[in-house]
Order: sequence, then C-alpha cells, then structure tokens
Amino acid sequence: MFIFSYWFSRLVAADPGRKRLKTASKATISVITAVVIVLIVLKAAGSSQITAAILAGVIGLMGILVVNDETTTAKKVTTGLVALSSAVSLGIGSFLSRYGQAENIFLVLLVFLSFYLQKFGIRYFSLSMVAFMSFYFASILHVTFSQLPWLLAGVIVGTCCAFIYNFVIFKDRPANVLRSSMKSFHIQVNLVLDLIIELIQKKRIEPAQIKQYNRNIKKLAEYARVASEELGNTDPHDIWPGVTAEQMRLYVFDTVMLLQTYSPAIRKLSELKAFNHFDIQQLLLKLVESIREAEVLNENPTHSLTDAAQHLQELRQKLSELEPQDKRYKDWLYLIRRIETISNHVIDEAYELQQAIVKQEKQPQKEAEDKEDEENNDEEKGLKPSTKKSIQAVITAIATLIFGSFLSPSHQYWALLAGYLVLLGTETIGSTFVKAVQRSVGTLLGAAVGFVVASFVSPGILEITLLFICVFMAFYFFPITYSFMSFWITMMLAFMYDMLLGGISESLLLARVLDTVVGVGIGLAVSALVFPKRTRDKITDTSVEYVAALKEFVHTYLHRFTNQYAFANLADKGMELEKKLKQLHVDSDPIIKGFVGRSRLQQFLTVFTAINYYAKHLVASSTRNEAFYKEAEFHGVVKEVEEKVASNFTQLEKALRGERGTYVYTLEDVRQKIEQSLDYFDTSVQSRNLQHLQLLHNIYYVWKINQSVVHLAKELGAEGISSEG
Repeated sequence: MFIFSYWFSRLVAADPGRKRLKTASKATISVITAVVIVLIVLKAAGSSQITAAILAGVIGLMGILVVNDETTTAKKVTTGLVALSSAVSLGIGSFLSRYGQAENIFLVLLVFLSFYLQKFGIRYFSLSMVAFMSFYFASILHVTFSQLPWLLAGVIVGTCCAFIYNFVIFKDRPANVLRSSMKSFHIQVNLVLDLIIELIQKKRIEPAQIKQYNRNIKKLAEYARVASEELGNTDPHDIWPGVTAEQMRLYVFDTVMLLQTYSPAIRKLSELKAFNHFDIQQLLLKLVESIREAEVLNENPTHSLTDAAQHLQELRQKLSELEPQDKRYKDWLYLIRRIETISNHVIDEAYELQQAIVKQEKQPQKEAEDKEDEENNDEEKGLKPSTKKSIQAVITAIATLIFGSFLSPSHQYWALLAGYLVLLGTETIGSTFVKAVQRSVGTLLGAAVGFVVASFVSPGILEITLLFICVFMAFYFFPITYSFMSFWITMMLAFMYDMLLGGISESLLLARVLDTVVGVGIGLAVSALVFPKRTRDKITDTSVEYVAALKEFVHTYLHRFTNQYAFANLADKGMELEKKLKQLHVDSDPIIKGFVGRSRLQQFLTVFTAINYYAKHLVASSTRNEAFYKEAEFHGVVKEVEEKVASNFTQLEKALRGERGTYVYTLEDVRQKIEQSLDYFDTSVQSRNLQHLQLLHNIYYVWKINQSVVHLAKELGAEGISSEG
C-alpha cells in the first residue's frame, strides 16, 4: 500500500505546474480539431485533398509550440503572423516546384533565416520556423497551384485552432500554474519527509535508501526552481492574500535546505548510535511528523505548526540537559543542533505565511536592490554567434541536400530536416553530438516499433487514434529527453506514411533511418569543423558566470554586517546560483557521458556543488535580521574578509579563463586570528564577546566557500599566499 501511495504521489507531482501536460494537451487537441474540421469540409465539398488536412494539423501544432513571446499580446500577434508566413511560403513553394534547383535554393535561404533572425527576437525565429516547415511540406508533397486554395484553407483552420486553444480554452493562468507548482512542491516535500521518518526509525540505514533519498532530493530541488520561477511571473498575493513573493521564496528555500540537511545528519546520527537515546529519536520523529502534517498554505490552518514548534522546544530542552563534554554525546550533539536551527527557520517561515493568509493583509514589498543594466563588455570579436550558427546551418543544408538526392531521390529532404533539427538549440560540439545520438537512437527505435505496430493495425480510426497519441507523448516527454520525442515522432510518421501511401514498407522506414543518421552526422561534422565551439569552452563560460554570481552573493551577505541599511534578498540570489549550477551540469553532460577528461571535470563539479551547498547555508543563517555590527572593530574584520574573498573570486575567474600569474589568499592567518583568540576584541565587555561568537557563526561557511575557491584556483595553477603576502 505504501509503495502504491508513493508512486501515485510521485506521478501527481511529476509535472510541476502541469506545464508539460497542458502544452502536450493543447498541441494534440489543436491538431485533432484542425484535421477533423478540414476533413469534414473536404468530404462535404467532394474533394480528396487530404494533404490540406495534414497541413492544417501541422500548423495547428506549430501555432502552439513555436509561439513563445514574452507577453500574451505579443503571442497573439505572432500567432496571426503564423498564417501569413505559412501562406507566403506555400505560395513560393508551389511556384518554385517547376524550377528545379530554385526550390532547393529557397529552402536553404529559409534555413539561414531561421537561425540568423533569432538575434532580433523570438518572433522572427518562430515565423522563419513556420515558413521552413511549410515550404518543406510543399516540397516533399510537390504542391501545385491547383492544390494551393485548399492548403491555404488548411493553414487558416490550423491557425484558428491554435489561437482558440492557446488564448481562449487553455489560456495562460499564471495563478493556477503557481498554485499547481506549490502543490507539486509540497507533495514532493512530504515524500521526502516520509523517507526521513523511515530513516530515523531504522536501526541500520541501507545504501539503497540513501540513493532513493538523494533522487527525491534532486526532484525536490527541481520543483523548488519551478516554483521560484513562477513567483517571478505571478504575485502570490493574488492566490494567498497577504503573502509576498519574498516570503514564499524564503519558505521554499528553507524547506529545501532543511531536507538537504537531514540526510547527512541522520545518516551520521545513525552511525554514532544517537537513536539509541530513545528520547532524541522520539522527539525527532514527532518534529518531522508535525512538519509533514502542516498545511502551510491552507486558509484554515491546522495545529500541526503549533505542534512542530512545541516539539522543537522540547528538543531544545533535551539538548540543554545533555552535557557537550560527555563523550556519549559530544560527537553528535552538533548534528541535532544543526537540524534544530534549520527546522526553526522552516517553522518560522511557515508560521509567517499562515498568519499572512489568515490576516489577508497586503504586505509591503521590500524595496529591491538597484540593478544596473548588464552590459556585455566582452563581446566576441568577428562574427556573432547567430551568424556563425546560420552559416553552419547553410553548409549543413547544402551538404544534406546533395547526399539526400543520392540516398533517397524521392525523399531528399529527410536528411536536411534531420541536420536542421540537430543544430537547433545546440551551442557546442558536445551538445550537438549528444543530440545527434539521441535523435538517431530515437528514430531507429521509433521506426522499428512503428513498422511492427502499423503492420498489425489497419488504416482507420484505431491508427488515427494511435497517431494522435504519438503526438501527445512526443511533446509531453520532449522537456525530459529528446530521444523520447524522436521515438514518438518517428512512430507518428510511420502511421502517417501507412495511411497516405496505403501501406508501409521496410525499405521506406530504412530510408528514413538512414537519412536521419546521415543528416545528424553531417550536422555534427559541420559543427565540429565550421566555427566550432568546444564543450570545454562553454563549460568555462558558464563556470565564470557562476563564480561572478557567487562573488555578488557573498558580497551581499557580508555587506549586511557593516551597512545598517543594506537589503539582502539572499533567497532569490540563492535560487539564481542553483540555476547556474544546473546549467553547468547540463553543459558538462556531454563530457561526463563520454570518457575523455571526465574524471577531472567530475571533481570540479563536485567542488562547485559543495560551494553551492555552503552558499545555501549562508541563506539559512540564523541572523537574517539585524545583522549589522555596531562595533567598529568588527567592521575592520568583516571588510578584510570581504575584500580578500572578492579578490579570490576574481582570480578564480582569471584562472578559469586560462590566465597565468594568478594568486589567491588562503586566509588561514585571518581565520586563526579570529577563531583562536577571544581577546582579539575587548572581551571585558560581555556584549562584544557575544558578538564575536556570533561573528564566528556567521562567517563559518564563508571560510568553507573560500577554501573551495582556493582549491579550484590552485588546481588551475594559481599560487596560494597569506593575506599579508
């Protein structure tokens, strides 16, 4: 029963905000509606132009998928222009079909424009993409002028269907997406808390349990990112009156931090036999269970948060009774205190949210920091990236047209489409290689399965139903893996060929697979030979961006201690760091999945992941409010640390770019001076002594970050020096 409940919860939470479901549903229903309407009209008119129905479905699909402008108004305009772009392209295609190579020249021009115009905005790319696919459609079906009126009617129907489903029936409701995203987040939180309860109860924790826990934590971090992004699009006050985006982000961040803290702490507590102390085990269980039962965003809150606060107080009382000097406790007391501290943050944030909802008063937003316009002062010399990519695409198009005409004279554009798509959305040789492999494997498996299924299914309602299922599955799984999308698209094509051609042959599907392999192979070769961008160069760029963001993050954190009026929205900055770290992992994926040099890269990623973990602890600092130190002596210490750490970040950026002569401050002398001597300040004043101890706590993870930065810089050839060096 537990297993069923677990997987059901996972399924419910698997699509945060139900974005994939909504997009795939819109696309599929738009295709079905457009095709059915045109088929009905064709039958009524006594026409057999089934290609018009297929084109209507294609435009109904693209009107949903390629329109990605930032505002709803802009999306509506682009959707209207989709019909114009498709109609013009079809008209030119039908005209050029009688002039041989002129058709190929125009197709290459469309390939160039679809990449080159991206630099002017997403709308131009969308319209170029529609024009390319419409011309491609006209070319493979050899559209004539006599067919054009019905095809244009199909374009209009497809565009209208896309418009209606995008902006009327399934119109964007950011509030619903945010509500659903938070629901998915809470479901995943509870799944992790269930695992934590199980770990606390176990006398011996198995490696498989740890792996399961870590997988769920990764899922939770992803859901947290989705929720945080939605908070940038929607004011939570519209859903939960009284709640601000800042409060919600901090609550989400703290919750993830709590659950990331639990795993290593509980594992260590289990190893040290801490749970043999029955009171500690039971108090932790009660604390976790009460947090799990808390319905934080419920307008009619339960008593679970009150219970959690009470259990937390009982845990504190128990900790105060245990002597840290006692050998039985000293090895694990600090772990319980760490759990107690971050649990306190989560309970406080959850309580604030509940109180804000109950009172339903609009909270004043804190004044955001002034953000300077980011200007890229390090613009690449020579051709811009969009121009380079468009040249790559043109060379790929010409090469695939030549090879395609020899491989499949009747389907010479298949290889072109494969080469075009493998270059789309890839920046490096490595990412192009990964996409090429995924498309080849997906196409091979999809062709095999599609051929087998089509051979057992007669053309009719069942095959049409399977075709639409393939459309849905392709775009539902597209954000997860490109291989799945290729698999389902190829299956869809198998059914389509079976219906259009009255049957499907092995040679036809074999030609489809061969053309795909040749197309992606040419695309990969061009990306490696023409204006190549090495994967390691991209990793370097992303790493430098991460370090720059981390530098700003640490500066903001430390600046609060010397500037009484400094505002620090560390939760937002922490989420930004999380996104940049994820991008670093994505950029590194081609090498990690390979063999050459992955060991060293994995070590670097481990260090960056550790740095990100330490940065999260800065967000979870227990002194978020009133962090300003009034004593001037403390200002000097903090400023020295801030300046030296900032210098280390700058030197690491240089080292990552391959510059020589870099150096980093180890800061061990400064740390020893602060940590080992309480009389470093005037300890005759007790308040200063307390502030000193508080300072040690507040900058502990700054030392950890600096140690990691120094380690990375030294690995890259930097020299380590003392702060006085």
